This record gives sequence, C-alpha cells and structure tokens, in this order.
Amino acid sequence: MTTLSELTGDHVLDPSGTRIGFVARHTMGTRVRGRSEQYEGGAHIDGEDPSKSSARLTIQAKSIQTGNQQRDDQLR
Repeated sequence: MTTLSELTGDHVLDPSGTRIGFVARHTMGTRVRGRSEQYEGGAHIDGEDPSKSSARLTIQAKSIQTGNQQRDDQLR
C-alpha cells in the first residue's frame, strides 16, 4: 500500500492516460454527459501536511463535446 508521504511532490496530468469528463443535470432532470480532450493540469501533494496540497486544471472550452452540436456551441 502506498502511503501519502510517498506521493509527496509535483505531478502533471498525462493526456495519454487521463480522461476528463463531466455529468450535468439538464433542466428536465436528464443527465448530460460530456468530455474535453484539450486540457492541462497537475497537483502538488504534501504528504506531511495535506492542507498544503493543491491541484489545478485548465480545460479549453472549445474542446467540450456532449454529442449535441447546439449545446456544445452554447457551452463554448
């Protein structure tokens, strides 16, 4: 088992092994699923004091895809 202190350090998202997706509720109660393929981010983990850990994620709005062109255009 990996301990938190072993994860201490800076980590970068690897696009080849990462998937960014989301689920949102539509006004009619249905769920809308989407994804983004253009993003970057990472995390700093402080295993000794987790309150000093942080993460960042930047998603390019133009890459959001929900399977509905009209909705995608509105989101962008």
